[in-house]
Amino acid sequence: MSVSITVVAPAAPEAVWERWTDFARWPDWNPECLEASLDGPLAPGTTLDLHLRHPRGRDFYTRPRITNVEPEREIVWEARGLGLRAPTRTALSPEPDGTRVTIDAHARGPMAFTYRMSVTDRTQALIYVAMLDALSSSVRA
Repeated sequence: MSVSITVVAPAAPEAVWERWTDFARWPDWNPECLEASLDGPLAPGTTLDLHLRHPRGRDFYTRPRITNVEPEREIVWEARGLGLRAPTRTALSPEPDGTRVTIDAHARGPMAFTYRMSVTDRTQALIYVAMLDALSSSVRA
């Protein structure tokens, strides 16, 4: 499984980064998020608690661990399970009219098929498109 979604948000990378990484405030602007929090600082090794809404209306929880943080450039987190690694990378890059935000999500490992059964490529794309559209709208000046 592999999904890549991109949007150009109409704001500087600093503003986009601040909004994207302020997880406690995700429910304020992110239609797919019901609750979000970090169990520590924004740094590798910290767990991100997410309570999200599936496009079909059911809620689900995930607790990925942050694996990389490059302020205003990149954040990566990874959901793990027995035989499953599902990293999600968000990259920011300046553009003349704002900030390009790209989410790349993958699932790999011998048990990745179980993940794909509940969160298909299409489902992940729908979730991330809604998130990035809302992010873009929320940082519009």
